[in-house]
Order: sequence, then C-alpha cells, then structure tokens
Amino acid sequence: FESLAGGNMLVKTVNFSSATLPKNFQDAIEADLEKRGGKNFGPPVGKMMTVFVDDISMPEVNKWGDQITNEMVRILVEQGGFPFLDKDRRGDWKTVDDMQYIAAMGTPGGGKNDIPNRLKRQFFKFN
Repeated sequence: FESLAGGNMLVKTVNFSSATLPKNFQDAIEADLEKRGGKNFGPPVGKMMTVFVDDISMPEVNKWGDQITNEMVRILVEQGGFPFLDKDRRGDWKTVDDMQYIAAMGTPGGGKNDIPNRLKRQFFKFN
C-alpha cells in the first residue's frame, strides 16, 4: 500500500487484534488528522488519506454478538465521521473529510470472526 503514497495521498495502516477497542481505532485515525475548522478534520490540506485496516475480523465479539470496534469503523465509513469520546464533549459529532478505506480479513471460521453485514456492505468484496 505504500505505493499509493505519493504527491497528495497519505497511507495509514491500522492493525486490529482481539484486544482492539473503539477508542484505539479512533485514536489511531485521529493521530494523522488536522483540524480544518469547526468540527471538521482531515489529512493535511490538499492531501487525501487511504486507511488500510488489517484483519478487520479480529475484534472481540461480545456476549450480544456485536463487534463494537467494527461499529466504530462502520460509523466512520458510512457517515463520514464519529462522535467525540472525550467526557466533556461526548455526543458531539466530528466530521472527517478526504478519506478512503480498505480492509482485509480471512475467511470466517477456525477462530476467525465474520464482520457485521452493515459493515460488509460498505466495501467491495474479493475472495
């Protein structure tokens, strides 16, 4: 994916594990974003960013069958942002511009989880 990096394209890789929490994902994304004004954030002005999520199927499935980390990924991809997680601003919306997303995962089974259909529909799938 480093070959994508060039004049106006940045590349960010986020590796998931069974211990990855929504805050870990959000912090990893926010580390490379700049404030653009108001509640809008994005890569440096004039640049775009491709985020590669490696093994998106790894986050733990809770007792209700949810992968809350993947719900944060879905919200970012689908709605173009995510909520502030800081206590004093909890619930406010943070818009993220000029981003695109790629994810990889193994075939479910044998210890590999499937991802929610609401997240799957956000990506083209290749097997």
